[in-house]
Amino acid sequence: MMIKKIGISVASLAILTSVSVFDAYGAGSKRMIEVSEQSANVVVNGQRVEGESFLYNGVTYVPARAIGEALGQEVDWDNNTQSVFVGQKMDDQQGYRGTKTPYPFKETSYTKAPIGYEPIFINYIGRHGSRHLSSSKYDKTLFELLDIAEKDGQITNLGKELKKEIGNLMKVEKDHYGLLSTTGGEELKGIGARVGQNFKELFTSDKKVIAQATFKDRTPQSRDQFIDGLKESLGDNKVDILASAFEEGKDPYLRPYDLATKYNEYVEDGDWVKLYEDYVTQSTGTRYAKEVLLQFFSDDFYQRLNAGEFELKDEKGKVKLSNPTEAASNLYELYIISSNIKGEGDFEFGRYFTANQLRWYESIDNINDFYEKGPSLTSTDLPQNIISPLVKELIVSTEQSIQQKDTAGIFRFAHAETIIPLSSFLDIAGANVSIDKPQDVTQNWNGSVISPMGANIQWILYSNGKDVLVKMLRNEEEIAFPIETKTYPYYKWEDVKAYYQNKLQKVGVSLDSSLEDNIELLQKKF
Repeated sequence: MMIKKIGISVASLAILTSVSVFDAYGAGSKRMIEVSEQSANVVVNGQRVEGESFLYNGVTYVPARAIGEALGQEVDWDNNTQSVFVGQKMDDQQGYRGTKTPYPFKETSYTKAPIGYEPIFINYIGRHGSRHLSSSKYDKTLFELLDIAEKDGQITNLGKELKKEIGNLMKVEKDHYGLLSTTGGEELKGIGARVGQNFKELFTSDKKVIAQATFKDRTPQSRDQFIDGLKESLGDNKVDILASAFEEGKDPYLRPYDLATKYNEYVEDGDWVKLYEDYVTQSTGTRYAKEVLLQFFSDDFYQRLNAGEFELKDEKGKVKLSNPTEAASNLYELYIISSNIKGEGDFEFGRYFTANQLRWYESIDNINDFYEKGPSLTSTDLPQNIISPLVKELIVSTEQSIQQKDTAGIFRFAHAETIIPLSSFLDIAGANVSIDKPQDVTQNWNGSVISPMGANIQWILYSNGKDVLVKMLRNEEEIAFPIETKTYPYYKWEDVKAYYQNKLQKVGVSLDSSLEDNIELLQKKF
């Protein structure tokens, strides 16, 4: 057998023959190696594939392009990420990021209002825009784990690369944890600008605008970016804007989960917790975690992690990495947040996963959000019922605006923990069906649609001087209320109000209740 020397990139060495579509990634560094020429018969779907092959360290390698093209798949090399892609390439549009998906705005056309009707008021509930990591946990614990492996001589070259990349991320995140990112600011400014452009005639000097936020910095930042976009779009139109933020611990509307006693017990130890944990630790999850982590660590180190040797804590002292499942999940969390901080740095954590693995980890995030914040199990309505004070406030403030005619819009900026239960309580299609089997959740509930970054629900009120209609937008697209209408997407306001007032009565929330009443209700009943 002939021996020859060839120059080859390490990326090529990562590509093994396969009879199925696969993803291959590599570092891209080059070195000279000695290989044995070996002619291998590669047959794909009954057809022989031509291509030079070679033997190295007992493994036969064949060209990825030949295999991929024989399978009818596109083969591409991305020099920026030093990655070979066979089949579907990851992109920002379908990147399996769940509720961390950047705001998915699409240009759309709106259905004209019935003749004689003009917009009179906007009631808006939105999530903050794309953000930095909420705190130092996923990055901190993974970096520490990689550091231990390196000191013990049990880290791979790719593990060293990952450690360096996380280190760079931590430099970016320093002093920015929990804050709105550059991308997030652009998202909210754009939403505000489009509201102004689409409803310019609504914003007049005799009407005020109310803009509220939670106490978390990223929501006032989102509020202010939205206001900037709104003002710019209105040009010379002068509008009185009243901006405020709720005090911590005194917000039953935008952060009811801080106050709801029974709900917090449910989050920690509800029936959903064991279902979720059993699903996460099934064979698929265990296998994917091992596949991901063995790129970075020796098998011996992986076994140490699997045996529970490490308990790595976040900045608040809470254990966030103690087993392979958590380690792989933490890396996925870095992947999904990287799309939120494109303006601060170009991080490519996706290159450490295959598309199937990313799909799995997104499903895990969706299942967690579904049970913790959404429609949850058929045995409980608690996660969605905590949002009932906000629904009450939506109805009351809308009714007041109709009667008093002095407010152009109320714009509230909150969190995924607000948007998800609100979508459920409002009975929005695709957001309100309880499911008892975790494996069925992702077929019926999509976090990237229901609550991406910047997600918003808008009620646009219209009047002909006598009657009032309302249209609902989700992420600036027309959607249906759960009642009948002959003029979709426009509904009679009285019908919409009656539907939700009936739901509120069933959970014990009165339209006459005060903020203090709602705080007490959450603390004692929910």
